[in-house]
Amino acid sequence: QLLGDVTIGVECEEDPLEHNLAGGDLGQLFLCSRNVLAAASPYFKSMFTGGLNESMQERVLIRGVDSESMSVIIDYCYTGRVTITERNVQRLYAAANMLQLEYIRKACSSFMTRRLDLSNCVGVLKFADTYDNPELKENAQAFIARNFNQVCNAGELCELTLMQFKELLSLDTLDVDCEKKVCSAALQWIEANAPLEKEDALQALKCVRWDLFSEKDKCYLEGLMARPLIEKFVESFFNRSSEDGCGMSAALDVPKHRIGVSAKEMILFFGLPNDNIMCCDPYSEDLYFMAPPLEDLSSQDYKRSTMESLIACATPENNLYLASHLSKQFWIYNAVLNSWQELAERPLGRIHSGMGYLNGHVYLLGGRNPVTDARLKEVECYSIQRNQWTFVAPLPHSLGKMQVVSLNDHLYVVNKRRMLCYDPKRNRWRHCGSLRRDKLHKACVFQDQIICVCDIPVVKAYSPTRGEWKRLGDIPIDSRALNYQVIQHNNKLLLLTQTLLQHNKNRVLIHEYDPARDSWKNIMAVYVSTLGPVCVSTRVYPACLGSAHSFSTEEDDDSGSSADWDLDGLTDADSDSGSSSSFSDENW
Repeated sequence: QLLGDVTIGVECEEDPLEHNLAGGDLGQLFLCSRNVLAAASPYFKSMFTGGLNESMQERVLIRGVDSESMSVIIDYCYTGRVTITERNVQRLYAAANMLQLEYIRKACSSFMTRRLDLSNCVGVLKFADTYDNPELKENAQAFIARNFNQVCNAGELCELTLMQFKELLSLDTLDVDCEKKVCSAALQWIEANAPLEKEDALQALKCVRWDLFSEKDKCYLEGLMARPLIEKFVESFFNRSSEDGCGMSAALDVPKHRIGVSAKEMILFFGLPNDNIMCCDPYSEDLYFMAPPLEDLSSQDYKRSTMESLIACATPENNLYLASHLSKQFWIYNAVLNSWQELAERPLGRIHSGMGYLNGHVYLLGGRNPVTDARLKEVECYSIQRNQWTFVAPLPHSLGKMQVVSLNDHLYVVNKRRMLCYDPKRNRWRHCGSLRRDKLHKACVFQDQIICVCDIPVVKAYSPTRGEWKRLGDIPIDSRALNYQVIQHNNKLLLLTQTLLQHNKNRVLIHEYDPARDSWKNIMAVYVSTLGPVCVSTRVYPACLGSAHSFSTEEDDDSGSSADWDLDGLTDADSDSGSSSSFSDENW
């Protein structure tokens, strides 16, 4: 208070028109230092140093800012820290925008981007458009485009203005498998905004790529003419096609398909850190490649093989996360741009670790310190919404090579000796059915069971509901196999077996499990130059990927150098339990 030389007041939120500096309730008052405010905000600097009346006043009224936002902003001016919540983010952004606090504005924008979901994406798009924030607007549009069908079903697109709606429907990145869904969205918007100017309706319909319709869609298009509210718009649209070049017969000669038309679930194979990531459809035998996150990971100097440098996991929403064992870096894949976005750096470096996803969080656990080779019990937890790492309850035992899967809102860690289950609500680990085999190659979830490829040819399945193991049909044996992996792909259980045919060629045999016959059948063979021990299955856009000229399904194709394997660096000896620890970064 001794250093305060100005009182900042905000208008009373109930009825700001009835209150002013001359009298009445100003709402909350804040005693501040002009120097502190001016140092943090160009708005206040101009107010207090530009010869304005406020530079001499003891009380200054700030209009258009609520008291809670002003309190947060003043705290930021003094401490450099800002507290953002879902409740205050939009009002805080508006206040920071007016007071020219770019740091808070960007922090609020990032906050809204990370918390985009089906319930708020349209509102965020409208907000970004109102405040002319192109980056936030682009992120909201990208989210809606990727979840176009679900957002349309919710009906919230009808709240958009004509210009906002046209910009959205003009995107190539709409994740739709046919143009009928775009047409249905346009018709839904027209009906919801009736009565509507005829020209506005036509503008919405122009966003539909009518030339992508074929003869098989004729009945659908004729059905549009029978809808009373839409009839005049569709009929007028087709009648005008020869005049303005916007209808079916006069559309672009080669209209571009939306990327969702090519979308499919593929198996991703991660090899050397500098290598492109191979993407394979085992049923169509289509091969593509995905760009790696960095070009210099293999230059790091650690004891372990660079083939173990990457670890990945995919979420049910088909978001792909990747971590490096050679650094603390962590990325998310942008499927549209075929590029990787780096996220918050992990607190710990580790090798031979496991990674899994559960309810909006990515967990990294197990393995060893890459420098000291010490076993790690600490469990790192990444919040997708907060872009922040914390430590949760540590593992009760330091495990060697292990597999991480999630099932029924729990995280499971399994190795050849034991299985642990993590409950995120209680932040607690517990022991469950032990595997007790000589070896564990890979594990995944299939039909509400945890499937484990054990000492070959044994495959076992654990049911958390029944709390028991059962043995499945034996997998095919290959004496030359380097690596066995099991993965759920398109609701099917696949076995991937890699063999080294010669010095510069690896073959991957893919088998599918038949639950009815309890047996495995071969469906594909792929030949590649290098291939690592990590693979995931997720939905990608082949139209955005590169052509896999360096991969082949033919045995006599060219290939590059051989892979370097080092998969025996850990044992499974137990150790004492460790204490929990925490890591967080609340600063923006």
